Parts: sequence; structure tokens; C-alpha cells
Amino acid sequence: MTVIRRSSRLRVFLLSVVVVLLLLFLAELVWEMFLSPRLVIRKIKLESDLSLSDGQLLEMLNLDGDTWASLDELNVQKHLESYPVVRKARVVKVFPDTLKLYIYRRRPLAAALFNTDGKPVPAVFDEEGYAVQIGTGSEPVNLPIISGPSFTEPSLGSRLPDSICAILRDLSKMRSEDLHLFALISEIEIIPQGNENYDLKLYMNHIPIPILVDHNLTVESVRQAVLVLDVLASGNNGAIEEADMRGGHVVYRPVEGS
Repeated sequence: MTVIRRSSRLRVFLLSVVVVLLLLFLAELVWEMFLSPRLVIRKIKLESDLSLSDGQLLEMLNLDGDTWASLDELNVQKHLESYPVVRKARVVKVFPDTLKLYIYRRRPLAAALFNTDGKPVPAVFDEEGYAVQIGTGSEPVNLPIISGPSFTEPSLGSRLPDSICAILRDLSKMRSEDLHLFALISEIEIIPQGNENYDLKLYMNHIPIPILVDHNLTVESVRQAVLVLDVLASGNNGAIEEADMRGGHVVYRPVEGS
């Protein structure tokens, strides 16, 4: 009798497993064939610091007939981040028909000028050195100009050399720490010193005297440079061609004939 009971219990258990598996299979079949194709994406909620029209957003998404169920969040995220102006993106599906998008732009930091058909064309770069705009765009370029070395004309999304990216990192830190000081810088000229070393010549918006500084561009060094220029501009030193505060000593060179 005991053996018969065990066989009966085993039979019931196996039958229950088969029924459960069959129900799961049927549920999956109903989902794949009937429900998931009907789950159309009806709502797209966007949180972004980029100004995007509905048409621009749909063009960037390129959903190409994807339903809510078939859409791959990671692929859409990678596709959005392939755009030069996008620094980071996040995509979240919300059942049953909503797509939430979080898109964060690359923030313009500095510009450089390139000759195209004999005309100067600005290119705008973010703090990581990526080109986010070629040409004037819809807004005027009101950023510090990087000059000195001969740049090859960039394409959108291309990146500047590491040596120049180091300057951009310093400049980005300065903008975060002292926005007023950052706004005073009109141009940063890179002056090569040997194969890898370089000095910098700063041109300020409010004083027409350039000043040479070491390659470490810090808030403190630029504040000292501004102080030196203020003193020279307000003194009786005659016309000054440029100042030099490299190595911790300040010297200046008068304009010839002044």
C-alpha cells in the first residue's frame, strides 16, 4: 500500500509540473502572438537640457516600428549617445505604452577657428575635447578661443589631442569654481616648448595686454594674471606689448618705439 501511495503522489506531482509548464507556454504564446504586438509606444516623456522638437526627437530615436515589448532600451541608449551633442542618455520602458528618456547634452566650453575655403569657421568643443558644433549654429559663439597649433578641421564628434584636452579640463574646472573669471578670458594661445611642453598666452576681454603663464591653468594663476594686467594697465608704463609671469616673476615688454 505504501508503494502505491508514493507512485500516486509522484504521478500527481509530475502532472502538476506538466500543467504548470503548459500554462507558462500558453501564456508566452499569447504574449508573443497577440499581446506584445499590440503594445504600441503611445507616450514619450523627455527630461533633457537639450532643446529638441518632437520631430528631432523622433528622428534621433529612430524607433523604426518597434513596439513597447520589442524595443531594446540599451540599443536606444547607445544610439542616442552616438550623437555628438549628447553626453549621456538613459531609456526606461514603463508598462504598458510609455517610454521615458533622460538626455543630457555636452556643454560647450571653448572654440577654435579653422580655415574652410579661405574663411574662418569656428568649431565648438566640450570639456572632454569633443566637437559639438561646426560653424556658428543657431547661437553666437561666445566662448574662449583656443589658438596656436595648426588644427586639422574636425568633424562632429571628433576629439582634440590629449595635450589640448588637459587645457580644457583646467578651463572647465575654472568655470565651475569662478564663472566671472572664466568669462574674462577671450583667447588662450598655446605656445609649444619642445616636443611635449608648452606655455600659454592669455588674452583677456577687458585689458588689451596679453600675458604669458605656465601651462597649469588654475583659478589662482589666472587671478594673479588679471591682477598683474590691472596694475600694468593703470600704471605709467607706456604702451605694453605683452607681460610674462612664468616662473613666478613678472616682466613686461614695451611696444617698440613707445
